[in-house]
Amino acid sequence: MNIVFSHMQRMLPFMIAAIPLTIIIRLISYPINKKRGIRTTVLHETALLLFIVFLAGLISQTILPRIEIEWPDIVIINTKVESSFNFVPGKIISVSLDYLSKGKMNYFILNFLGNICFFIPIGLMIPLIWRCSFRKTVLIGFLCSLSIELIQIPLPRCTDIDDLWMNTLGALIGALIYLLVNRLLPEFTGKCKVRLPKQAEPDRISA
Repeated sequence: MNIVFSHMQRMLPFMIAAIPLTIIIRLISYPINKKRGIRTTVLHETALLLFIVFLAGLISQTILPRIEIEWPDIVIINTKVESSFNFVPGKIISVSLDYLSKGKMNYFILNFLGNICFFIPIGLMIPLIWRCSFRKTVLIGFLCSLSIELIQIPLPRCTDIDDLWMNTLGALIGALIYLLVNRLLPEFTGKCKVRLPKQAEPDRISA
């Protein structure tokens, strides 16, 4: 589990930096939205803040170069590493099983479970914050993953076709979790969304 905590530590500075920036932008946009008749809620703003903070952490681990502070210097890691590509669907399964058979859990946790779990918040938070159908939510998860993979091509990172289906699976799991929460707590999910003019009814996500 050390590798998980290591990635969380790398994400933390970016996530912290996103908090004041998001708050400032939302404070500036509040009077503009109010004039347009768009009403927000504390739950909506809290959920939106958490989602943006999560996205900052996700971007830091998938697109931005790895940065480490070695006082008084800031060191950028892996700038000389060449890009790698995998266009063989399902390869990660065989590789993960091979590592597991050797008692090595890091690859399985980071590359298999990590790629799925990282996108669960996307599938959960998008329909929670905005009015978005189940299908559109999963499609957005797929497009987010595709965008990341395409951006990674010229970068010193690994572009993997397996990431697409694992990330999309994570978004689908997140959307299913939202369906469950929306069924059990419709008032809560309703309050997490802004109220547009003449649109104050509780949300019911459709397929």
